[in-house]
Amino acid sequence: MAIPPSQGAHPSLTDREGKFHTPTVLLVSIAHMVHDTYPAFLAPLLPLLQVKLGLSYTMAGGLAAFLRSSFLLQPIIGFWADRRNIRAFVMVAPATTALFMSALGAAPSYTILVLLLICAGISHAAFHAPAPALMMRISGSRPGRGMSFFMTGGEFGRAVGPVLIGSVVVLVGLNWSILAAVPGLVISLLLVRLLRTVHRETLPPKVTKLGKIMGARRGLLVRLLMLMAIRSFMIGSVTIFLPGLLTSRGVAVFAAAGALSLFELAGAGGALAAGTWSDLVGIRRVLFLAHIATPPCLLALTWSHGWATAFLLIPTGIAILSTGPVLLTLSQKVLPEARGTAGGLYFGVNQLLAALSSVGFGVLIDAIGIQPAFVVASVVPLLGLPLLLGLPALPIERDDPGMHE
Repeated sequence: MAIPPSQGAHPSLTDREGKFHTPTVLLVSIAHMVHDTYPAFLAPLLPLLQVKLGLSYTMAGGLAAFLRSSFLLQPIIGFWADRRNIRAFVMVAPATTALFMSALGAAPSYTILVLLLICAGISHAAFHAPAPALMMRISGSRPGRGMSFFMTGGEFGRAVGPVLIGSVVVLVGLNWSILAAVPGLVISLLLVRLLRTVHRETLPPKVTKLGKIMGARRGLLVRLLMLMAIRSFMIGSVTIFLPGLLTSRGVAVFAAAGALSLFELAGAGGALAAGTWSDLVGIRRVLFLAHIATPPCLLALTWSHGWATAFLLIPTGIAILSTGPVLLTLSQKVLPEARGTAGGLYFGVNQLLAALSSVGFGVLIDAIGIQPAFVVASVVPLLGLPLLLGLPALPIERDDPGMHE
């Protein structure tokens, strides 16, 4: 039952049950795009920061871990957001994340970099824990499509980020990277103005009841978490160190940033298609195809050169990044009673595992070299195939009793 708006306010955007609220879906997706532009600054800046501060690959991987260090806060913020109006989290985070990440170039020491990244990670958690619950709410009877728009916005942001920060650094220098924060400040102002009518719909279950619900669905939750772990490993290894792989071959930093943008842009297209497709053919089929396609694409990319590299960035980005909206939609459907908590768990677990993966992958690169490490990464998605056999044949509706077993 919807919480009625205050007297004189516009009708809630969530009052019309089952409707796909296109303008609001697009607004939140654009906000996700702008917000996720900023965490994408780290990968293209790493080669420059390594030179500036004399960092090893292990230390560089540690920076990615600090950015994701807010994983413990994600479920807490999501649980809190289930019980309060979620607007403030979604509205403020783009501005704060923009400021912290845009200041990296001017950081005088590794310690300052760590502090900036921890603060950016907290802001990142404040946006990503409640935003999926909001998107499910305004997507009505087409949750896969809504989550596709949402996750595609994030993928576009990660595609734009390397180009934006690369352009700023080329034009004004590394120490003036703070100028890149302007879009984040602007979108937060727009969100403050345009999300005033969003209200929390239902009172979620208490902690004790939520624990019983999660216990009853532990089998599906375990499979979901393991599939998320595989995706997190790919994010924490391939996307963080792809510019390093290319620069190790003599590719210029700006060109490597552009390659990462192409990779992320392809992933954005894959995310949009995968989530929408999952509403039609089922989650299991979409995930199976992605896990099968990733190993040959990544192996070919690892050993490619020249124009072949540019071509292979597209299918590899699609294969690796397209599973995001599908897994996020599944997490929301596993816990429809507490979607903020589900979103917090999804992003929190992803942050933790991606952080561990980036550090571990950095250690692996220092030990065996960057190309052999990418070969190791290419076989990891195959581990997900047995997990997919235990998923129900989907699409799954919110009231499907099979989801509650």
